[in-house]
Amino acid sequence: IAWQIMDHLNAQYDRNANGMFIWAKLENRDSIAFTEDILKKSAVFITPGDIFGKNGIGYIRMSLCSDETVLNEILNRIKK
Repeated sequence: IAWQIMDHLNAQYDRNANGMFIWAKLENRDSIAFTEDILKKSAVFITPGDIFGKNGIGYIRMSLCSDETVLNEILNRIKK
C-alpha cells in the first residue's frame, strides 16, 4: 500500500530498501511545498526530506509504522 501511495505521488523510490521509512525522490519539485500541499488538500502528513539536511533536499519520507487500515485511508485521501 505504501508503494501505491508513492506511485500515486509520482515519487521515485527503491522497492528493495529496508527500514521503517520510504525515502522517495521528487523530480523538479520542492519537497516542502509538495508536502504542505498534500497536508492542506488531503490532511496527510508526509515528511519533507529537507528537514534532515542537504542530502534530503528534493526527497520525501514516509513512515511504514502504520497498519493497513491507516495506509488505505491515506491512499484514498490523496487520490481525491
